[in-house]
Amino acid sequence: MKYYHRTIERKLKDALARKEAIFILGARQVGKTTLMKHLMEEYVEDTTLYFDLEDPSNLSIINKGVNEFLAFLSSQELDTNKTNFIFIDEIQYASDFSSLIKYFVDHHSDRYKFILSGSSSLQIRKKFRESLVGRKIVFELYPLSFSEFCAFKNETAISKKLLEIDPYKLEEDPLRFESEKMRNLLKEFLLYGGFPKIVLEKKKEDKIRDLEDIVNSYIMKDIRHIFNLEKVEQFNHLIKLLAVFMGKELNISKLSNETRLHKQTLEHYLSALESGYITKIIKPYHKNLATELRKTPKCYFIDNGIRNFLVSNFGEMEFRPDRGELLENFVFSQLLKKADPLTKINYWRTKNKQEIDFILQKENKLFALEVKWNDGSKQNLKKFKQVYPEADIYLVSMLREFEKEEGVLAGYLV
Repeated sequence: MKYYHRTIERKLKDALARKEAIFILGARQVGKTTLMKHLMEEYVEDTTLYFDLEDPSNLSIINKGVNEFLAFLSSQELDTNKTNFIFIDEIQYASDFSSLIKYFVDHHSDRYKFILSGSSSLQIRKKFRESLVGRKIVFELYPLSFSEFCAFKNETAISKKLLEIDPYKLEEDPLRFESEKMRNLLKEFLLYGGFPKIVLEKKKEDKIRDLEDIVNSYIMKDIRHIFNLEKVEQFNHLIKLLAVFMGKELNISKLSNETRLHKQTLEHYLSALESGYITKIIKPYHKNLATELRKTPKCYFIDNGIRNFLVSNFGEMEFRPDRGELLENFVFSQLLKKADPLTKINYWRTKNKQEIDFILQKENKLFALEVKWNDGSKQNLKKFKQVYPEADIYLVSMLREFEKEEGVLAGYLV
């Protein structure tokens, strides 16, 4: 089966030479196991061992503690004059991996290098403890970005150009000759999202069936089990409400009443969905406390396909009343997938109801992005520019051709 490269590979390859343990976190079905096995075959020339902790026998080996695991490794006749790479899949099932990783990084980093994956960031981060400070490098693997999606669709020229683009330095559209093809690809991406298996399916009904499997097995079962979410009916109702109100301001009190969940329980359930890489909450950007919102959050889905399955709608984009929301969710997911740990994503809204979809703070730079399916007004962007003159402003539009005028960069490139 053909292997499709992921953007994160370059960073992972560089990290293999360091002594710290590598953690690859992400939802089920985003390609963690495929990526790990590719690393084993492509980049690791020395001895490797692979453990899938969903296999009880492998889990038993890991859970017996440091001394027993060290004895097990000795029994494998590994070459201790070389670095031996230990790959462990679904590490969140291990009872206490912090002690194990700490010991091997501190005492045997010259002989053993650990690469671990997991599907629950919160559960894993809780087990990190302070003992792993300076002993781990964490990477997050999301469903495919749009450039990766294009590569999976064998549109390598478009994929390469998308990777190389810095929209804020453009003077002309580098994809102007492929714009129609790219828009058609984007429409498919907006409908079915970026889970690799679903992207590679040819038929609509197969894509929907696979999305159903992810929702039913991972979201409705695994996440509930991992986080001990006992109120099944309320949880199911919550996630469907979040899908309906995607990108809208969330009134937590009203959401609590609607789902019949106590506010503290509701916040726990929202946190579980974020930790499971299903949704993401963003908060308002503010500096002027008198005129700008400070508290009301918004919720987006990391994958459009999951969202569309939850609202039972895979209709063609041209006839959908929520197409603007789907494009907005796509832009959010693109920003998230490209963000580094220091990047902050917010939205902007004044008490006079002027609003910008996304405010991006990256190092010392400030970016404002407004998303419209059609042409769209630039007035709110210009207002933000007046208040924050240091910001670069960008209008993202599905149907608008690339242009740069009056200080506003406009187009479909993100």
